[in-house]
Amino acid sequence: MNATTTPTDDRPGTGARQVFSRHRNLFTALGLMLLAWLIYLPSIQYGYVYYDDVRILRDHPELYGQASLAADLKGIFVTGFPREEPLLARDVAWAVEGRVFGFDNPTGYHLVNVLLHGAVVACLFLFLAGTTRRYGFALLVSAAFLLLAVHVEPVAWIMGSKDIWSALFMLLALCAQTRRLTATSAAGQAGWYAVTLLCFVVALLSKISVLTFPLVLLLHALFLPWLRGERAPAAAFAWNRALIREVALVLPALAVSSGIYVWYQRTLAQMGIFERGYSAHGLAHLWNLLMVNPPGFWLYLRQIFFPSELAVIYPWPEIETEYAPWQVAVSLLTVAGVLIAGLWLFLRRKDLFFYLAVFFVLMIPYLNLIYIGIWVADRYVYFSSFCVLAIAVSLAGNIWQRAAKALQLGILLLVATMAVCNVGQTLGYQPAWRNGETLWQHHLAESRHAPKDYDNLAAYYYADFGEAIARQDELRMASALHKMTIAVDAGLAEYWPDRNQAPPATTYFLFFLRSLIEEVEGKPEAALGSLLTADRLRPGFDSTNLNLARLYHKLARAATDPRQKADYARAAQDRYKKYIALEFHGRVATSEVQNELAELEQDCPAASQPVEK
Repeated sequence: MNATTTPTDDRPGTGARQVFSRHRNLFTALGLMLLAWLIYLPSIQYGYVYYDDVRILRDHPELYGQASLAADLKGIFVTGFPREEPLLARDVAWAVEGRVFGFDNPTGYHLVNVLLHGAVVACLFLFLAGTTRRYGFALLVSAAFLLLAVHVEPVAWIMGSKDIWSALFMLLALCAQTRRLTATSAAGQAGWYAVTLLCFVVALLSKISVLTFPLVLLLHALFLPWLRGERAPAAAFAWNRALIREVALVLPALAVSSGIYVWYQRTLAQMGIFERGYSAHGLAHLWNLLMVNPPGFWLYLRQIFFPSELAVIYPWPEIETEYAPWQVAVSLLTVAGVLIAGLWLFLRRKDLFFYLAVFFVLMIPYLNLIYIGIWVADRYVYFSSFCVLAIAVSLAGNIWQRAAKALQLGILLLVATMAVCNVGQTLGYQPAWRNGETLWQHHLAESRHAPKDYDNLAAYYYADFGEAIARQDELRMASALHKMTIAVDAGLAEYWPDRNQAPPATTYFLFFLRSLIEEVEGKPEAALGSLLTADRLRPGFDSTNLNLARLYHKLARAATDPRQKADYARAAQDRYKKYIALEFHGRVATSEVQNELAELEQDCPAASQPVEK
């Protein structure tokens, strides 16, 4: 029997190989998804970390834990406005998860995060493979994406669901657009266009940073011929009718983004988000952006490739009254370097220009152009990190093809170092998210930590103290209060070492927390002193005014001297009214708040009566 007649189809395993070859992309995507699930499987058993997940999710049964899903949906879409994070698609998902697993059960929320992350990794591979038609490239980028330690935060933290949901639907939108751009029939193109818009809207309602994604869709449509290798990397850009058509097709998505942006801005303004301590405007604000965003970009690159000391809150870069000369130089050179690299890539490597442009388009909402919030956060690069990886893999592949063996060995060592570093950080950082105590203790163990780490650890213990009260567990109450005291004292000792000097403004929340301890210990006068110190360090903090009002109310009830009683009563009412102004910003206060004010005024009539001299 000669070679031309060998019955290869009858050999063991041949059929399986043919099936895999025919469905290689699908099987690879499923394999990557399973690996992602295995990596983050431990996080399913984690609890709340008491950093937004309780304040935004668990404290709102009127949105996610009512008697029926219909009641939840009414709260989400009708009665629950304004609220700080009105992410309608994410909120609906939470309502459904609460219905399936139990509203107060963190396991369900963690499980969904893990499952969704696996789906994101799989969809990323399918998008890259379908768009570039380069299996090896798609596999390497997706595998690197799978290992990134910066993904621990959005996956292991319940609040990270908005990052994962939005990434998933952005990838689905890109996959749908690839199908539209390669469809041969008008009906097929129209159908995939509708699917693209639908996925974009769901992504936008999962996280507001998706506002800039229509520009990503435009870039994808325009640069697809270069991504697929149909045009040479340096081939001239086609300024033709296709450009006009794609611009027209992206206009509906831009209109949706504009409408959502206006609505969301008004909501945040109603919540007073834009009044939280940052006062720079105009050129001063632009200078701050120029000095802080470029160093943040370098920090992102380090954490993507060689992560270390991963943190929820990075203490650097930060706003300064005067920046060091080296930081000014680095920032200016970074901006110039990015512009030069972008121009060169557009002229010579349009396939890589796509990834560079997409990265910065996706990062626009995180540049603090209007609202000064957090400068750097791991979750901000959850999705956009694939662009950095795509550029790195492409450049490494180009160098590999031309390099001598010694340089190839260097590339392998560099890649292995990156992989080991990311895997080690992922496995080491993930357990820190077990609960609030493990998370903030982990942060305090890092060489660069901030007062907020003490704040959050002590606040976690206070929340545990409250739960112990509800369960009448006196041993747990004593333990939680003792740990809280240690955390507050340690924070003040580190950040206010010289007691002859005024405490720094960054310690205001530690004084606020100390007042809670002192009040529990039956020391209302000491608690008042701590609260007033917190108020001096950060005027206009709503919770400080609320607690001052309640403490003055308590002192007024206990006072025996008429003049002191009147002073306390007057202060209680003044502080409570100030709290209402800070919390509701001109909106009508809730019935509970109005009732408490009425009770306060009724219990303290001495405030409105003149005191005899």
